[in-house]
Amino acid sequence: MAAANISGFPLSGETQGNTPFPRYRCIAEALLDTEPNEKCNGLINRSATDQREWGASMEATLTATFAGLHQTLTFGASYSDSQADFAQSAQFAYLTAERGVVGVTGPGAFADGTQQSETAFDARVDLHGRTTNLGLYGTDSLMLTGTLRVDLSARYDRTSVGNRDRITPVAGTGSLTGDHRFSAFNPAIAVAWMPFKQLGFDAAIAQTSRAPSAIELGCSDPASPCRLPNALAGDPPLNQVTATTLEVGVHGSTHGPLTWRIGAFRTDSRNDILFVANDAAGFGYFRNFGRTRRQGVDLDATATFGAVRLSGHYTWLDATYRSSEHVGASGNSSNDGVAPGFDGTIAISRGNRIPLIPRSIAKAAVGWDPIKRLSLDVDVIAVSGVFARGNENNAHVPDGVYYLGAGSTRPYAVINCGAELHVTRAVTLTLQVNNLLDKQYATAAQLAATAFDGTGRFVARPFATPVIGGERPLLSSTFYAPGAPRSVQVSARIRL
Repeated sequence: MAAANISGFPLSGETQGNTPFPRYRCIAEALLDTEPNEKCNGLINRSATDQREWGASMEATLTATFAGLHQTLTFGASYSDSQADFAQSAQFAYLTAERGVVGVTGPGAFADGTQQSETAFDARVDLHGRTTNLGLYGTDSLMLTGTLRVDLSARYDRTSVGNRDRITPVAGTGSLTGDHRFSAFNPAIAVAWMPFKQLGFDAAIAQTSRAPSAIELGCSDPASPCRLPNALAGDPPLNQVTATTLEVGVHGSTHGPLTWRIGAFRTDSRNDILFVANDAAGFGYFRNFGRTRRQGVDLDATATFGAVRLSGHYTWLDATYRSSEHVGASGNSSNDGVAPGFDGTIAISRGNRIPLIPRSIAKAAVGWDPIKRLSLDVDVIAVSGVFARGNENNAHVPDGVYYLGAGSTRPYAVINCGAELHVTRAVTLTLQVNNLLDKQYATAAQLAATAFDGTGRFVARPFATPVIGGERPLLSSTFYAPGAPRSVQVSARIRL
């Protein structure tokens, strides 16, 4: 799989040039192989990924009565082997008046570390990685009484990650080469009690874990920080992220068509991984930093009235940091830069909400089966706004001068509808329309420097003053990830 990412960005106020679109300065520096990264305001990132994976699993179940208790024992094992090749290159470019990005050619056109400037950087990556996982698990389901069931389970995982850097093969600072091993034993217990026919209770507590990803391992060296998480650098080991989840609930039904459930949950994560700030402006690295918490309430209800089906779901989710940390946030108005528009960091405090996680999610659906072989469905999904990445302290306030955009997304609601027709027992036709009203909305956001002002006009040097340390302030904005527009899908399923 190959991909190209095209971006336009201002570098520093001093080096962007006075021309509206610094085409000639960018081309000249690339031809001279000196400082194209100081004169070009665009970058074309190209990447290619080739991934192969195989695995196997086996499971055995035994049902028997021991010591007067009816039990169901399950034992299993799984193994997976994943190998991936990842390559990346970056070509310097300049912005055009039409907001296009044009790459330049010449000895210094690619960010390959050959420029003589002290500010040159090497964006190349050529990595081969292999990840293997062995998992062993078991479950014992015991019926203590006719209405009380207890499930005991546990899983052991051993994960090995081996990275081989084809550019810098010898392990050390600046090299991706490294071998990492992680192991974890995660127990869980669940209880279900049904004292009445229409009313029941459940509770569960479980520990889970995950090994750091290849990107996190490849950008975790404070001595060799990354500008972007996909511009990999050295890889000292990170600890596994472990989480403990507690959940309780009550569910029931009526003698009529209604069933319902109310549940509460809390997940505390330890050794969570965060991209933190480094002394080198604009750079950072992944590291284990502390704790996060995700807690909330789920409400579910379904009802059937003849040919009509109704369902509803609501989640209130409170996702917060539980430890303090400093992260880079040059696009955040509350950063500690020397003046507005300059690079700086922000302090995450205990209780700050985690970006990109909505606080409220609601869904309602109506289904109708007018005839035996035809089903019609309409659903509405509503999501509250989220804080932008870069606004981890939830304190960004746009001033309309140096900082544009709210630092968060707006709430939105999307309507979807579908139809399913069973032509015969073997043939089924399906029609699905997502975002029926073609709603424009954003699912995520990020604070970052921009080359365009509030009217969409390109500005090569937005501010002439102040000049501090040879740098001028930059203009920052809120970048949004647009939601999917209206889509129509027609499919046929044939069962042989």
